[in-house]
Amino acid sequence: MSYNEFFFKLDEQYHALFIDFLFELGVEAVEEKDGGLFVRSANSLDDIVWAINSLKERLEQQSKNPISFYSHLEKKPNKDWISEYQKGVSPVKIGKFYIHSSWQKEDLNSINVQIDPALAFGSGHHESTNSCVKFLQKYAKKGQNALDVGCGSGILSIVLAKLGCRVEACDTDEIAIESSLKNAKLNQISLAKIWQGSISKAKSLYDIIVANLTGDLLLILAKDLKERLAKGGFLILAGILDKYEAPIKNAFKELKVKEQAKTNEWLSFVYQKEE
Repeated sequence: MSYNEFFFKLDEQYHALFIDFLFELGVEAVEEKDGGLFVRSANSLDDIVWAINSLKERLEQQSKNPISFYSHLEKKPNKDWISEYQKGVSPVKIGKFYIHSSWQKEDLNSINVQIDPALAFGSGHHESTNSCVKFLQKYAKKGQNALDVGCGSGILSIVLAKLGCRVEACDTDEIAIESSLKNAKLNQISLAKIWQGSISKAKSLYDIIVANLTGDLLLILAKDLKERLAKGGFLILAGILDKYEAPIKNAFKELKVKEQAKTNEWLSFVYQKEE
């Protein structure tokens, strides 16, 4: 029902030293905030407090100078952190899609996509994911062969499937693959193929490819993305900070720019490989 919180504040130049010391003591997590360091545990922190004060005193003895130091130990009531988190996650409406979590009601007038935000990126709230969902509604057609590169939570794969595409997906992160499969099942859709790895393992040509990654990754994958795109097919790129605009345009200059969008500092592009 409660936990112990130890906060101490000293000159920032000592932060790295004290963080390393805490980890050596067996502390699993340290939060650097409000100009100091927080340690929290359900167990007593008395030994940690003593050790931190001892290290401070030894440093003062060595340097022969006092160290500005403030500390506070407090027992705090625990919360249902899952409930607190759930209260802060709101559903999002993007065109005809309504993206919500499992603890929120469906919208009967929309195409519902159920995503429980987790470690894998993609719940529809980020600017780049949002723009991809908008573009997919415009360019993805029923029966098309589609690939979601860097599928994350699986949100874009699910949108593609609900638009009637045959969907393949990939991600280099094992957690993302697990999350995509879980969310696909949650939404009662099936993926034609999913693999851990990148587009280099793809064997098909695709009518539509969506890659919501980063500018650096898109530049690395540019050759594969262009090669796997069928003639007349559409390539949707997102997750691009505006500083990457020129390099991205140069890397994909063989393709025709159909559309470009910018929300805050995030850019998205729709390219087409001409017949």
